[in-house]
Amino acid sequence: MFRIAGLMLVLVSALPFAASAQGAGTKFGAIIGGATLSDMDNLPAVSDSRWGGTAGALVGVNAGRTALTLEGTWVQKGGGNTRLDYIEFPLTLGGVVVMGNGAARGRLYSGFSVAFKVSCSTDVLFCDSAKSTEWGLPIGLQLAKVTPAGSFFGIDVRYTIALSDAFEVVQTRNRPWAFRVMFGKQLGT
Repeated sequence: MFRIAGLMLVLVSALPFAASAQGAGTKFGAIIGGATLSDMDNLPAVSDSRWGGTAGALVGVNAGRTALTLEGTWVQKGGGNTRLDYIEFPLTLGGVVVMGNGAARGRLYSGFSVAFKVSCSTDVLFCDSAKSTEWGLPIGLQLAKVTPAGSFFGIDVRYTIALSDAFEVVQTRNRPWAFRVMFGKQLGT
């Protein structure tokens, strides 16, 4: 699994597509939010999927054929009747492709994330044993429509590969998908 994620990161950063018409060094920001679909591995009692939410903000910079982003988001994970809420900070790098004569952008990305637990509810495990920090490897795709004024709106689909267990007492990891919409604009203009 880690080999595939590493290969995707190398391929994404080497994509030979032209960067956006906004050019290298252009900064942008967005609000982002939507739904999560998560389950947990290695523990049948929490292997059922559960829907949750996610909301936050991102800032980024175009860097040639790539874009670098940093997010701050609230995200719900877990599985079955186990719900874990986190504040998550993903740092991602991804290849950008311009589509539709510059009116749209696509971005395939990956990176690293750290999440800090803010709440827990479960009827199967003890919340006191939930780890306070979770590390992950997000892999996703963004598609956005860009307006002439420099604002944009789009969709983001992401899967995060957990690099750490969610609980101290049992080896189980979150397996969340995020389905989000984003609204943003170019900064500093």
